[in-house]
Amino acid sequence: MTYSTVIYEKEDGLAIITFNRPERRNALNEQMTAEIDAALYEAENDQDVYAVILTGGPKAFISGTDMDFLLGDGQALTPQKMYKTWIPTQAIYRHIAGYRKPTIAAIAGFALGGGLELALCCDFRIAAEKTRLGTPEIKLGIFPGAGGTQRLTRMIGITRAKELVLTGDPIFAEEAYQLGMLNRVVPVDALLDEAKAFGKKFKNSPLFAVEMAKSIMDTGINMGLKEALEVERLGFAMLYSTHDQSEGLKAFLEKRPPHFQGK
Repeated sequence: MTYSTVIYEKEDGLAIITFNRPERRNALNEQMTAEIDAALYEAENDQDVYAVILTGGPKAFISGTDMDFLLGDGQALTPQKMYKTWIPTQAIYRHIAGYRKPTIAAIAGFALGGGLELALCCDFRIAAEKTRLGTPEIKLGIFPGAGGTQRLTRMIGITRAKELVLTGDPIFAEEAYQLGMLNRVVPVDALLDEAKAFGKKFKNSPLFAVEMAKSIMDTGINMGLKEALEVERLGFAMLYSTHDQSEGLKAFLEKRPPHFQGK
């Protein structure tokens, strides 16, 4: 597929999706949203890809949602029209949140509004120093509508999430790291290399077990502990039907590296 608002690359089993609207600081519009989704499917269906990096380069991850997108065709959007318009937008966030392969957001410059919400859907977030993250929608008379009110609250707790959502004030990467929003904070020149190094941790992983663990953790966090532990037990038992489980234990006993096949 030919892309114009994203750049899709592969490097040693890593898929790198780079947002490419520099003139708008990578603000999301309908085309960019569709192309990100298409690139994700391309990586998901590629058996050689074991992890995905999403990045906007050194100046801006995603600065928010394009105002032209929010304003529609220039006419006032009714609640009914916005509800229908937002369905495909939310679909890409659900796609990332439920993605089978590990996803890493490499964030620099700005991750605001829909950009932060997209990063929150990824499994891991690595940010450059001085990156600004926030949910400024309240200053437009709206609030985050692509999962920000829910994913952010579950990630950092309701007290600090309310502060970010209800004031709209951004925070810097260093504070976001302290809140548990980020896995790493690194110099901007090292950002992509750090993301690639992190992604390569999964190169020789049992990818089916990784996928299963991701799914159970994401499902269990929204369940009661008793029910979540039962889902964990069932998933754990299911792995004993896989090649990788057998290979992992055999390799351990034979004192050699395992050769996982993702099945």
